[in-house]
Amino acid sequence: MSKNTGKDRTVRILAIVSIVLISIMGITAGQRERITALERWTGNILSPIQGFVMTVSNTIGGEVASIANIKKIKEENKVLTKKIPQLQNEIVTLRLKREELEELRGLIRALNYVNENAEVKPVVADIIAKDPGNWFNIFTVNAGEKHGVRSNSIVLNSKGLIGRVYETGDTWAKVVSIVDNNSSVSFQVLRDGKAQGILSGSITNEISGYLFDPEFEVIVGDKLITSGLGLYPEGIIIGEVTEVHTSSSKLLKTITVEPAVNFNRLTKVLIVTPNNLNNFLEE
Repeated sequence: MSKNTGKDRTVRILAIVSIVLISIMGITAGQRERITALERWTGNILSPIQGFVMTVSNTIGGEVASIANIKKIKEENKVLTKKIPQLQNEIVTLRLKREELEELRGLIRALNYVNENAEVKPVVADIIAKDPGNWFNIFTVNAGEKHGVRSNSIVLNSKGLIGRVYETGDTWAKVVSIVDNNSSVSFQVLRDGKAQGILSGSITNEISGYLFDPEFEVIVGDKLITSGLGLYPEGIIIGEVTEVHTSSSKLLKTITVEPAVNFNRLTKVLIVTPNNLNNFLEE
């Protein structure tokens, strides 16, 4: 007989003995306060075995639970991974909606320029096309004659003056901004309305101009507004003086201006077509 056969027989005998002893303990235990010597001996033998079995059982149960948890986590990760593009799109959409809301609020603030008694019809329009380049020197909006927009309507936003409408269709209009080299606007210094002059755009989209009277003082940081001479009514913010130059003969004082409006980024504008330009703005 081989050694393995002998070991198997020993294991089977121990198993049978254990079952018998457990049965005896179950039958004889009852509700007694004292146990027999046989029961005590049986308990002493079985306790280590029971402890070992319990430890193995708990270990195996824990491993099974861990495997189940890992599988669950992997499934959850797959679901979340699939949701990432959707969540990213939602974030982008919410950001765009927030930016649009802020811009609309800005256009509402732009209405502060308009005199409540003026006969005007403000129109909010989206920019749908523009000339090549980073600057919005010439662009097209989605509002036209059917919306009350006509040539020389004034275009602005909450920051200040943008330009004017120069061409219209039924549902569209083209705008030339004050940074375009074909544009000019009369100005006055905000702190001293007597200091007036003319500003023009350029091919580099910079605004520069000169004062009618070089004797008037103008300094870097001065705010400029429309003077009311020409097309644009008085009081619309144009920008801020960044450079001042006086000719050697002191007969000409030129300035460079940073526009109040960001002409690198425009999406919505406010178009105002007043019936009476003189009453367009509040004094």
